[in-house]
Amino acid sequence: MSSCVFGQDFHLRQAESVEQLIYKKDPNRAKALYNKENYLVLENLRTNTRQRFYIGDVFMCRTKDDFVFADEIYNVTDSSFVVTALNETTNRYEYVEIKLNEVTRIYKRPKKAIGFGWQTFSPFGYLLFEWAAWGVSPLKNNKWPVAAALTVAQPLFTVVANQFRSRKLTENYRLRVFKSF
Repeated sequence: MSSCVFGQDFHLRQAESVEQLIYKKDPNRAKALYNKENYLVLENLRTNTRQRFYIGDVFMCRTKDDFVFADEIYNVTDSSFVVTALNETTNRYEYVEIKLNEVTRIYKRPKKAIGFGWQTFSPFGYLLFEWAAWGVSPLKNNKWPVAAALTVAQPLFTVVANQFRSRKLTENYRLRVFKSF
């Protein structure tokens, strides 16, 4: 009865192969491994860590010409990679080949917009809670300066987060091309 309710008994289950597990976790990485494709690697030489970008991953970078590309990687060759970019004059997507030595910055995430919503004013919610629960007036509460400071600081947190979203390619960071074997 328990096998009908909870599925198959654990000792009767078939183990998934390593290939199936890799495809399930990261399909782009699995395609690169099993098709023996090139992929981009951002190396941090101080900490000896590597961040990999495979074909099909979204890659955001800035070139020496101050163009920012934020699209999927289409192809990777020995000394360059190809991304799709919107050509605004013809209003269609085109393939752009970027050489590795033209890249100056790599972005970790898109820029966050500064927004004002109910989350911005959420520190005042605690003052309203104290008013409803214990009858302490928000104007007489000694915590309203802290709530006001947090409300003002929330857009500043977004500005600071936008400042630290990129990595400049210097002697500490290096962009390379690796090939799966």
